[in-house]
Amino acid sequence: TAFAVNAGNLEITDAAGTLSVPVSSLGSDDQNISGSGLSGTDLTIGIENGTNEVIDLSSLVDDADADPNNEIQDMSLAGNTLSLTGDATTVDLSGYLDNTDDQNLTLAGNTLSIEDGNSVDLSGFVSTDDQNLTGASLTGNTLQIDIEDGSSASVDLSSLVDDADADPTNELQTISRTGTDVTLSDGGGTVSVADNDNDSSNETNTAFAVNAGNLEITDAAGTLSVPVSSLGSDDQNLTLAGNTLSIEDGNSVDLSGFVSTDDQNISGSGLSGTDLTIGIENGTNEVVDLSSLLDNTDDQYDDEVPLRTPIDVDEGGESSPTNETTVQEVINAIAPITSKAARIFYPPSIAIDASANGTGFTEDLYAQYVAQFGTPAVASAGAPAALPTYAANELYYYVTYADPTVFDNMSIDANGVLTYDIIGQPADYNALINVVFVVK
Repeated sequence: TAFAVNAGNLEITDAAGTLSVPVSSLGSDDQNISGSGLSGTDLTIGIENGTNEVIDLSSLVDDADADPNNEIQDMSLAGNTLSLTGDATTVDLSGYLDNTDDQNLTLAGNTLSIEDGNSVDLSGFVSTDDQNLTGASLTGNTLQIDIEDGSSASVDLSSLVDDADADPTNELQTISRTGTDVTLSDGGGTVSVADNDNDSSNETNTAFAVNAGNLEITDAAGTLSVPVSSLGSDDQNLTLAGNTLSIEDGNSVDLSGFVSTDDQNISGSGLSGTDLTIGIENGTNEVVDLSSLLDNTDDQYDDEVPLRTPIDVDEGGESSPTNETTVQEVINAIAPITSKAARIFYPPSIAIDASANGTGFTEDLYAQYVAQFGTPAVASAGAPAALPTYAANELYYYVTYADPTVFDNMSIDANGVLTYDIIGQPADYNALINVVFVVK
């Protein structure tokens, strides 16, 4: 039987052959022998990060004859006979040999076992070395690296100090551009950044539109068309809670700034017989039967009919600074109010393209108004085919509000032509602009 370490393997040989186990499987241990010494006849052998072993050597001190030569013997094996030099007897080992012994070794964790035999715990040979670097310092050109429970190592860095000329300025380079060439000084070379054709116009998008369900972007190279359907379908629902507009699976928008504070005016009022019609702008007229106020024995005129309770119809307006006391006074007070209300109206909605920035755009507001009022899409039964319209010079034109992130430099001429600049695109593809017409 033989036991050896060969080429990184632990080899155990018997009659059945050699079992080889890689030593690396037992772990690596870089422990050093340390703390050893002889005290009297006690030999202490110390190991790094381990338990010292003490061996008693007193039996070697004196064997009663003080002759150092008669203790030295050599052992030899001839066949199955083990012999010692000198007068010692020999031992026949043939009876201990068993050529049928084909025991196998197995390693489970740190335990080495032999078939039909015992096992050995190799935990003590497993490396538990979890050393850490504990520090580093630079002295002159020497770098010292320290390791836990080990020897420090020094590295000479002097070869990195000097680049042969000791001139710090010749490593500084500058970069410059001439036309489409970018150059690095001190022999750094030149790189061209030209786009091969040097034509700036063919990088410009000239059109952006949605056409027959396709999103189209046009430039000098042609038109790229992408089906809008490929962007996915959106079945989100809108909900309005108070002044907050929300979209399903999305965010919400506060519409408080767009809420109409409609100060409606009384309009279209009049008296027909005993029926007083009181009209309200953009609302349903109310008819009041005044027949109960008539005195059939009195042929009074409306200016002779007193109100049951005097009222200030125009709240101290131009008709009268005091309460109205007769029907005629009420009519006179209402008339200027209703006439003002009838003069103000909103034109129909129009679409303004704000997909690209630019200056000096125009929109003929009056032409849009005449076109839509002249050809309404739907009318009620018996209604005229077209709505009545005013001439361009019979109207004043106003923009009461425009999104300041989209529109700028706005003006309207006397014929209702709006001029404006586009300075940005709406965040949600919609921008608000309010236009009001007033009859002169």
